[in-house]
Amino acid sequence: MQISGIFNKSVIDSSLDKVNDIKMDQSAMGRMFGYGDIEILTASELGVNLFKKIDNPVKFKSALINAKEYLEHAPTPEAMPATDIKTDIPVMISKLADLRTQGVLTEDEFQQKKSELLSKL
Repeated sequence: MQISGIFNKSVIDSSLDKVNDIKMDQSAMGRMFGYGDIEILTASELGVNLFKKIDNPVKFKSALINAKEYLEHAPTPEAMPATDIKTDIPVMISKLADLRTQGVLTEDEFQQKKSELLSKL
Protein backbone atom coordinates (compact mmCIF):
# COMPACT_ATOMS: atom_id res chain seq x y z
CA MET A 1 0.00 0.00 0.00
CA GLN A 2 1.40 3.36 -0.97
CA ILE A 3 -0.06 6.49 0.65
CA SER A 4 0.87 10.01 -0.36
CA GLY A 5 -0.35 13.51 0.39
CA ILE A 6 -0.98 15.60 3.47
CA PHE A 7 -4.23 17.43 2.75
CA ASN A 8 -5.39 15.32 -0.18
CA LYS A 9 -4.62 11.66 0.30
CA SER A 10 -3.82 9.22 -2.50
CA VAL A 11 -3.65 5.48 -1.78
CA ILE A 12 -2.35 2.80 -4.14
CA ASP A 13 -3.05 -0.83 -3.27
CA SER A 14 -1.59 -3.76 -5.13
CA SER A 15 -2.42 -7.36 -4.44
CA LEU A 16 0.60 -9.53 -3.73
CA ASP A 17 -0.40 -12.03 -6.41
CA LYS A 18 -0.27 -9.21 -9.00
CA VAL A 19 3.39 -8.39 -8.31
CA ASN A 20 5.49 -9.23 -11.37
CA ASP A 21 8.89 -7.82 -10.45
CA ILE A 22 10.66 -5.88 -7.72
CA LYS A 23 13.47 -3.47 -8.53
CA MET A 24 15.76 -1.93 -5.92
CA ASP A 25 17.99 1.10 -6.44
CA GLN A 26 20.47 2.13 -3.78
CA SER A 27 22.98 4.95 -4.15
CA ALA A 28 26.39 4.92 -2.46
CA MET A 29 24.97 7.26 0.18
CA GLY A 30 21.96 4.97 0.54
CA ARG A 31 24.21 1.96 1.09
CA MET A 32 26.14 3.83 3.79
CA PHE A 33 22.99 4.91 5.64
CA GLY A 34 20.79 1.89 4.85
CA TYR A 35 18.09 3.37 2.63
CA GLY A 36 17.04 2.97 -0.99
CA ASP A 37 14.21 3.00 -3.50
CA ILE A 38 11.97 0.04 -4.26
CA GLU A 39 9.95 -0.14 -7.46
CA ILE A 40 7.22 -2.78 -7.53
CA LEU A 41 6.00 -3.69 -11.00
CA THR A 42 2.49 -5.10 -10.99
CA ALA A 43 -0.14 -6.38 -13.36
CA SER A 44 -2.61 -3.81 -12.03
CA GLU A 45 -3.83 -0.78 -13.94
CA LEU A 46 -1.18 1.49 -12.43
CA GLY A 47 1.64 -0.93 -13.12
CA VAL A 48 4.33 0.60 -10.88
CA ASN A 49 4.50 1.43 -7.18
CA LEU A 50 7.57 3.46 -6.23
CA PHE A 51 8.71 3.65 -2.62
CA LYS A 52 11.48 6.22 -2.21
CA LYS A 53 14.14 6.23 0.50
CA ILE A 54 12.81 3.34 2.54
CA ASP A 55 14.82 1.94 5.42
CA ASN A 56 16.67 -1.33 4.74
CA PRO A 57 15.43 -1.91 1.17
CA VAL A 58 17.21 -5.27 0.85
CA LYS A 59 15.27 -6.66 3.81
CA PHE A 60 12.02 -5.17 2.46
CA LYS A 61 12.58 -6.70 -0.97
CA SER A 62 13.45 -10.10 0.54
CA ALA A 63 10.34 -10.04 2.73
CA LEU A 64 8.17 -9.18 -0.26
CA ILE A 65 9.68 -11.95 -2.38
CA ASN A 66 9.28 -14.47 0.45
CA ALA A 67 5.65 -13.47 1.00
CA LYS A 68 4.91 -13.80 -2.72
CA GLU A 69 6.66 -17.18 -2.81
CA TYR A 70 4.64 -18.37 0.19
CA LEU A 71 1.40 -17.18 -1.42
CA GLU A 72 2.16 -19.07 -4.62
CA HIS A 73 2.94 -22.32 -2.80
CA ALA A 74 0.48 -22.10 0.09
CA PRO A 75 -1.97 -24.98 0.27
CA THR A 76 -5.43 -24.07 -0.92
CA PRO A 77 -8.26 -24.74 1.49
CA GLU A 78 -10.24 -27.82 0.62
CA ALA A 79 -13.77 -27.20 -0.54
CA MET A 80 -16.43 -28.30 1.87
CA PRO A 81 -18.40 -31.22 0.49
CA ALA A 82 -21.90 -30.35 -0.56
CA THR A 83 -24.38 -31.68 1.92
CA ASP A 84 -28.03 -32.35 1.43
CA ILE A 85 -29.77 -30.32 4.09
CA LYS A 86 -32.75 -32.66 4.04
CA THR A 87 -30.58 -35.56 5.23
CA ASP A 88 -28.98 -33.38 7.92
CA ILE A 89 -32.26 -32.22 9.47
CA PRO A 90 -33.08 -35.51 11.24
CA VAL A 91 -29.55 -35.56 12.66
CA MET A 92 -29.94 -31.98 13.86
CA ILE A 93 -33.29 -32.78 15.49
CA SER A 94 -31.67 -35.74 17.22
CA LYS A 95 -28.92 -33.48 18.57
CA LEU A 96 -31.53 -30.99 19.76
CA ALA A 97 -33.34 -33.84 21.55
CA ASP A 98 -30.08 -34.77 23.28
CA LEU A 99 -29.66 -31.16 24.41
CA ARG A 100 -33.23 -31.20 25.74
CA THR A 101 -32.55 -34.45 27.63
CA GLN A 102 -29.39 -32.93 29.14
CA GLY A 103 -31.41 -29.92 30.30
CA VAL A 104 -29.62 -27.45 28.02
CA LEU A 105 -32.84 -26.71 26.09
CA THR A 106 -36.33 -26.37 27.48
CA GLU A 107 -39.21 -28.25 25.88
CA ASP A 108 -40.47 -25.00 24.30
CA GLU A 109 -37.02 -24.18 22.86
CA PHE A 110 -36.74 -27.72 21.50
CA GLN A 111 -40.17 -27.56 19.84
CA GLN A 112 -39.43 -24.12 18.33
CA LYS A 113 -36.09 -25.22 16.81
CA LYS A 114 -37.59 -28.51 15.66
CA SER A 115 -40.39 -26.61 13.86
CA GLU A 116 -37.83 -24.31 12.21
CA LEU A 117 -35.85 -27.30 10.94
CA LEU A 118 -38.92 -29.17 9.71
CA SER A 119 -40.05 -26.09 7.77
CA LYS A 120 -36.85 -26.36 5.71
CA LEU A 121 -37.80 -29.82 4.40
